[in-house]
Amino acid sequence: MTKSVAGLLAAFVLTSCSAAVPPAPNVASMTQVARRSHSLLYVSDLQHFEVYVYTFPSLALQYTLKGFNEPEGLCADRSGNVWIANTGNNNMLEYAHGGTSPIASLGDPTGYPVGCAVDPLTGNLAVTNFYDFSGGGSVLIYDRARGLPHIYANKTQYYYYFAGYDGAGDLYVSGTTSKHVYVLAVLPRRRRAMSLVTISGAKLYVPGTVAWNSSTLVLGDQQCQNKQTSCLYALSVAGRTARVTGTTPLRGSCDVVQAWVGATQIAAGDDAAYCAHGTSSVDIWSYPGGGSPRGHASGPGIPVGATVSSSP
Repeated sequence: MTKSVAGLLAAFVLTSCSAAVPPAPNVASMTQVARRSHSLLYVSDLQHFEVYVYTFPSLALQYTLKGFNEPEGLCADRSGNVWIANTGNNNMLEYAHGGTSPIASLGDPTGYPVGCAVDPLTGNLAVTNFYDFSGGGSVLIYDRARGLPHIYANKTQYYYYFAGYDGAGDLYVSGTTSKHVYVLAVLPRRRRAMSLVTISGAKLYVPGTVAWNSSTLVLGDQQCQNKQTSCLYALSVAGRTARVTGTTPLRGSCDVVQAWVGATQIAAGDDAAYCAHGTSSVDIWSYPGGGSPRGHASGPGIPVGATVSSSP
């Protein structure tokens, strides 16, 4: 069985429903470089319940954030603030760029958050619940990343993985049906209902990355072409249809769950240990060409989420 967010969540007993900010993380090996660096790469580790912070793109480890309960998906806003899905504690934690303690916490009243995205137009925070306390998952929208959320779902999608906004404020969400068939949904800006998006040109198996690059939707597949390797697909979107126009192979990867996608680079953790052909790592690939990594660092046990934060 392919290791996905579903498998990861099933492997851990979720014992806490607290939405409080945890004790201040124990920060190790921090240097002043992190505070001066324009860009930092954050990578979550589901095995050790930590988040690693690297300079980007040089991948020099600066410090480690601790004190989480199953950290998974990550996202950053235009100010460089980073949101971390603290799945086991049913909340979202916000860190300032280069910061070492949470500056805000948002409770998740309905389920287990695994991913997030920030609307570039409004600053709204979208949170994906893999599943809710009562069953299938949902999407939570926090206006300007504060207060109580608005909740959205659709009947076909049961598991909700990751999300990404396009430049117009439309939210795309990867997931599966209750029978683990890949689906993609969209919540158009200022709409109250989610719709399914029909994908042509490729079959996706295990949901992963959702990102918007210029005018292109980027979707990740943890099990590209039903094999033990990951890739990204570029798609052209027209209404409720999306056509695959290109593929980015992540050569040497085993399981890339949620990647950060930039104009010319991809950064992500890769759980190579899952395929029993190496140790997990943090890697950088060219985009859209992909191929072999051009940057590599060790560190995570089970890497899940990745995002780049740029100082304002």
